Amino acid sequence: MKKILLVEDDNILGETIVDILEDENYNVIWVKDGKKALDKSFCSSYDLYLLDVNVPFINGFELLKDLRQSG
Repeated sequence: MKKILLVEDDNILGETIVDILEDENYNVIWVKDGKKALDKSFCSSYDLYLLDVNVPFINGFELLKDLRQSG
């Protein structure tokens, strides 16, 4: 099963995305801020990252930059 890390701080949108992806048999880990996303990324690997740009603490662009730099 493919693992997806979803970074989305809007509850309604996040729940909708999770429901749709889980219906398609994806394992979705949903966090609501960039710090939690970074922590999850160092604990586990993901097949796909879905990043909102405007999330608390670390925005989506900075998070992507940090993930790329970390390898």
